Amino acid sequence: MPELFTDKNQCFGCGVCAEICPNKAIVMKADAEGFLYPFIDQEKCVKCGLCKSVCPIGSEIKGKQGKIYALRCKDEDLLSKSSSGGAFSVLANTVLEAGGLVCGAAFDEAFHVRHVLGNDVSSMRKSKYVQSDLKGIYSEIKEALARDTVVLFTGTPCQCQALKNYIGEDDNLIITAIVCRGVASPGLWVDYVNWLSGGEKLEEYCFRDKRVNNNGHTVSYKINGKEIVLTMDQDPFNVMYLRCLSLRPSCYTCPYTRRELPFDLTIGDFWGVEKHFKEFADGRGTSLVITRSEKGERLLEEARKEADLKQCPSDIELQEALRASAPKSMLRKLLFKDYSAMKNSTGISIDLILKKYGGNKA
Repeated sequence: MPELFTDKNQCFGCGVCAEICPNKAIVMKADAEGFLYPFIDQEKCVKCGLCKSVCPIGSEIKGKQGKIYALRCKDEDLLSKSSSGGAFSVLANTVLEAGGLVCGAAFDEAFHVRHVLGNDVSSMRKSKYVQSDLKGIYSEIKEALARDTVVLFTGTPCQCQALKNYIGEDDNLIITAIVCRGVASPGLWVDYVNWLSGGEKLEEYCFRDKRVNNNGHTVSYKINGKEIVLTMDQDPFNVMYLRCLSLRPSCYTCPYTRRELPFDLTIGDFWGVEKHFKEFADGRGTSLVITRSEKGERLLEEARKEADLKQCPSDIELQEALRASAPKSMLRKLLFKDYSAMKNSTGISIDLILKKYGGNKA
């Protein structure tokens, strides 16, 4: 069996190959940039080809443009706890009320980002601009579906495609892609968390805090009970992410940066809402929702009771993340060259990297 990839642009790091391997011959390991990649133990490999069959790289993307909506949840508390207009929360609540389960990205106790499946979605709310680990999730979802349980899955488009390949068609699975501009290095994030906390306890971190009604362009975190609030351009990790410096290699050639996708729903921020619905242009956030299947449309209709929902013209211009891959600059190469050197103990520190590529610690 040949290696699963020859170029790192050809791997999304979804881990579905490791999940489906019947002989556990594939393990996900972090590279020098802190991203997970699959590696095959050739002694265990039985050359069944299942790993190749579920890999989203090369999957044919047969999608629909779908119907476009602007959404804002009516519950003010949920709105404040959401990155945009609360689309995830109202869709999740609708599924949970019907006895289903929800799967999304959450922080664990060490602030690693991992997908979890359950009926408590509080940890799944809010953006996490870090690649999540899906280890074990594909199997958990398959088992839930086998019990005839409805599952709402939310993830990046490549993760959605991986799950779709793994499960196949299932009426009880509702796949929802988030509007994605790319995923940052989990390794870099862990080093950043350690730097930020300085050996103390990080209790909370929010990439998109909306307390000042600025559409979530504020970062907040809490260390040992003390809360720190910054603008996005004062937070080094966010600066690197927004400049597209810390993304996975495949994010720069992503085939899913398009409106036509083969998933039930897409959700994200509705940037430019002031051009269409001025009543939503108050800085409290509005969600973009695209429905592409009867399942997706039906779920949104059922969730309508919890939200203000407005359909948009089909020719509306959507944000760049649905039109083009993230731009790649030479600074990205330099950042990870320094980061790799730091891991090899050559005198470069995380403090130096953050100052050089993301500004100073507040």
